[in-house]
Amino acid sequence: MKAPTYTIAIPVYMRILGFKNALESALLVDGVTEILVVDDNSNHDEFERICNSFNDDRIKYFKNKENAGLFANWNKCIQKATGDFVSILCSDDLIEPNAYKLFEEAYNKKNNIDVFFGSFATFSNDKKDAIYYRHFKPGPMKGKELLQDAILNGPRFPVLTITRRSTLLKYPFVSSPHSGNDWLWIYSNAMNFNLYATKETINYWRRHPDQDAVKSQSITTDCWPLMFQSAQEKLFSIDKSLSNKAFKRSKGVILTWLINDFKDREGYFKRLLGEEANSNLFLKESMKIIDKDWLLKKMLYSKKPSSIYYNVGRLARKIGYYPTSV
Repeated sequence: MKAPTYTIAIPVYMRILGFKNALESALLVDGVTEILVVDDNSNHDEFERICNSFNDDRIKYFKNKENAGLFANWNKCIQKATGDFVSILCSDDLIEPNAYKLFEEAYNKKNNIDVFFGSFATFSNDKKDAIYYRHFKPGPMKGKELLQDAILNGPRFPVLTITRRSTLLKYPFVSSPHSGNDWLWIYSNAMNFNLYATKETINYWRRHPDQDAVKSQSITTDCWPLMFQSAQEKLFSIDKSLSNKAFKRSKGVILTWLINDFKDREGYFKRLLGEEANSNLFLKESMKIIDKDWLLKKMLYSKKPSSIYYNVGRLARKIGYYPTSV
């Protein structure tokens, strides 16, 4: 069986930190046929200079004429890719040299794979200090199994996958607003995919102070209520118990927002009660959940911080009635 062609795409914007390491790791992947670097209109040419310094024909550099935004740029990467399968490698992360070979072994067993993935691991300075958050049972996986894992244990899907390009084109990333749209993508669409897991780690997600997820930690979870609500809808006809737990997760995320911001009534209180809730898709969906739940509604709309609602909320979260994933 002929091996599929494989593109590693690296979307970049402004920040140079970690990029050269990410590119070097992509070049070391055995079997990669194309490496795309798609610059979302940075105000410098450093990415292009670094790409040219390697003098490797597999590297193709593009610069957007206008800034598209993080996940819109991910979609552009997929559109420009020529490989049968594509990985999105974040510009400060690392991919393992054997990532494609592990995929190829799986593909030779199940050539209908849509999404191939490994364990979720993060690092700060070196892979030696990596922390492993979730190992998945190796082999084919049903979408329901992946949703069940997220609902019962919290979302911990790895950032990088090896995914069929035609699947990515059919199911693009939600381009805006910005949140954890990569997790929204996998957990909202998992039931439509042929999934395959390896017990190995195929990439490492870098943690550092200038990271988007660190600088805007709260915004990263904006899409989570919608993500769990989507899981609820997908599971409703096949597993009502798990579907109900998914909906409780969506409420648990919102409850945590409100508890964290309850005393000073900043953060999510201002965002949910302000104009942003009318324009931000994720906050609009969260408001629909809030308006149907007595505790969330009381907490959000109370004119003064009430210790009664605050303590009831903490108790409800502690006993798992509103399970948290944040």
